[in-house]
Amino acid sequence: MWAYCGHLMATLGLFGVISGTITAIFYDDLYHYIMKQQLALDENSFSYDMWEEKPIPMYMKVYYFDCVNAEDVMANNSKPLLKQVGPYTFSEHHKKTDIVFSEDGNLVDFRQMKTWFFEPDMSNGTLDDEIWTLNMIAISAAEATRWPGHWADDDYPFMQFMMNQSIFQANETMFMRARIGNLTFDGIDSPLLHMGDLEGDIGAAINESIPYDRFGWFYSRNESEGYDGLYQMFTGKDDIYKVGQISEWQGYSNLSHLYPEPCDGLFGSAGEFFPQDRDKTSISYFTADLCRPIFFNFKEKTEVSGIHGYKYWLNEGFIGNATTNETNSCYNSQPDLVINYPYENVATVTPTLNMPLVNGLLNVSACKFDSAAYVSFPHFYMADPILLEQFDEASDLNPNEEEHSAYLSLMPKQGIPLEV
Repeated sequence: MWAYCGHLMATLGLFGVISGTITAIFYDDLYHYIMKQQLALDENSFSYDMWEEKPIPMYMKVYYFDCVNAEDVMANNSKPLLKQVGPYTFSEHHKKTDIVFSEDGNLVDFRQMKTWFFEPDMSNGTLDDEIWTLNMIAISAAEATRWPGHWADDDYPFMQFMMNQSIFQANETMFMRARIGNLTFDGIDSPLLHMGDLEGDIGAAINESIPYDRFGWFYSRNESEGYDGLYQMFTGKDDIYKVGQISEWQGYSNLSHLYPEPCDGLFGSAGEFFPQDRDKTSISYFTADLCRPIFFNFKEKTEVSGIHGYKYWLNEGFIGNATTNETNSCYNSQPDLVINYPYENVATVTPTLNMPLVNGLLNVSACKFDSAAYVSFPHFYMADPILLEQFDEASDLNPNEEEHSAYLSLMPKQGIPLEV
């Protein structure tokens, strides 16, 4: 009896030693096999349901600046006095639609529908609040006539005179009083948005530059399956290190229709997955809001809910002009030309670069129908102080890292997000 037990224990011990040795030798292969089974995407995979429809609660907090002295700014050219209002909080829900896997299972096409619901109990204000804000409709219309040749050969200064008259007849001013709900999702109407209702070539040209019938920062996005565009990404079936990486967007495999080389590359995470075995350099993420990849650089080790991870953030290089970040030169070009007036000698008008792009602004005009669109960190965090100097010193502009930086934290071995 004792001899049998001894042989059994010895056998089990030997088995344990052999198993441990095999596991140690083949750990990496075994680990990657398990991770591939869990993370590689197909309709039966562990990760599919969570990818198709995010199960975790998400919230979007929207803040606005109320230009409380807008009328004085327009009448006397005073510096704008900005007071921050909000947050106006919305619960956010994401669901993939039009999902189609390639025959070999290595790629998947999809669209993404985002839905928002206002959460009054989590907000500081209601959607019926009103503020003074820039009249983006009038500003965009005026911007469209700033450069000679934008509409047609020899259109200058005819189009400027016509647009000035249209703005005057529509009673549009530089600032407008707007309801928060309209400014956010519902949209604001204006006769300027319907100039394309004209028949013929003029109407078609206007509609091409003004594709919306209302203006709102999130207008037409709620419950839209098409706003973010058509994605194609790698499933990780053939290579787990490619899982979640974008392959095509809007049917293009590069961004040459938007940016010159070398900024025409299309790459980065499509949203939910990041490559495994992250190091302390950077990670890339493609965002349809900017029509380009963005780079989060390693900042520090972190811990989220007891789980260790790496924290990556958008640093000053993200919003740096070509002087600060040379690699931004083809993304962040400097097209801000001011035409040398007066009108009476039109033949001598030459576009000159007399308004260079200020450090701290990212030019996203190519992504926004060539309208005058620029992105900065909140409160001009990390930007040239000259931007803050344009506003009244009593404005609620207090840039700081804790409130106004952008970052994400990952489990470096698995590439799984911990905090965004």
